Amino acid sequence: MSITTTSYNQFAIFKAFAFVLKYFLGFSLLCLSFAIFNSAHANCIVTGTTSGTSPYTAATINSDANINFSGTISCFGGRVTPEISGYMCMKTVFTGTTNTNNNVSLPYTVTATVGGAGSSTTNQTSNVWYGPVRTVASNNVVSYSVNVKVPARPGSLIAYPKGTYTGTVQLFWDMQASSSTVCEGNSGGGWDSGNATITANYVVPSLCQLDSTSNVDFGNINDIGTTSRDYTAQGAVNTTCNNGTLYSIYLGDGVNRIAGSFRRMTNGSNQYIPYQLYQDSNYGTVWDTTGAVTTVGGSGGVSKTGSGTAQSTNVYGKITQGTAISTTPGNYSDTIVVTVTY
Repeated sequence: MSITTTSYNQFAIFKAFAFVLKYFLGFSLLCLSFAIFNSAHANCIVTGTTSGTSPYTAATINSDANINFSGTISCFGGRVTPEISGYMCMKTVFTGTTNTNNNVSLPYTVTATVGGAGSSTTNQTSNVWYGPVRTVASNNVVSYSVNVKVPARPGSLIAYPKGTYTGTVQLFWDMQASSSTVCEGNSGGGWDSGNATITANYVVPSLCQLDSTSNVDFGNINDIGTTSRDYTAQGAVNTTCNNGTLYSIYLGDGVNRIAGSFRRMTNGSNQYIPYQLYQDSNYGTVWDTTGAVTTVGGSGGVSKTGSGTAQSTNVYGKITQGTAISTTPGNYSDTIVVTVTY
């Protein structure tokens, strides 16, 4: 019995010791964890604009398209208030071209400053550190400014497919206490370094323009009173719409048309020659404004899809055999309003 009792007590003491040791280790780890957490810092916090959008339209094509970003950077080195180091370097990393839409992209340039580093007037070179310069910070809060610019490209926007073109810029900064002549750059880091991603979106909408038209010229009409044959002629409407844009071309009734009947040319003295304009060379479909001109795909117009380059659409004119015409010699004409809807 005594041997058994001794074994039990030893076992009991061993278990108690193990429990105390476990408790001690747990307490030590808790203290260590608290010490690590207590000495941690938030590094740099960015407050400001890092994403922007600009409509890139016909109204702005002849000017630079700028998106400006600005804000502040607060860096914490262990205190509850922002801190700074004496000198600062910065760089930007970017491709210089946006994403593509139908294999087309927009070029862009970048200028930037952070806490006095860099230049707001000189285009940045990607992945190059600028500085060191004296850190400029109000209440130890550093300001940043980034400009992303698509340069003016007169007359070329029409060729861009519609869609959103995005340029991305990574902005890096690194404060340093010791060197006023050399940027520590990628070898730096720590509480006074960080980066932010800048996103610039340029939106190209559906866009069309009416380039020109060519006259439908029937030439000389050699009949008197009634046409003895068909007289035909061909003109064109020339348009340019960006790639993928759906659009329709409508032709007005002219200034002399009788409702529900032919268009008419006049010599200006109430003398007329009736004619008609068609969408096809078989003269089967009249080209007009039936169904109004505000809708793409209306029944009276010709509908197409833009290619980003100039497109020519034929207009077929016809004076039908047996048409009663003026017997007064002269030049006869009509004026047609062309409407492009997209």
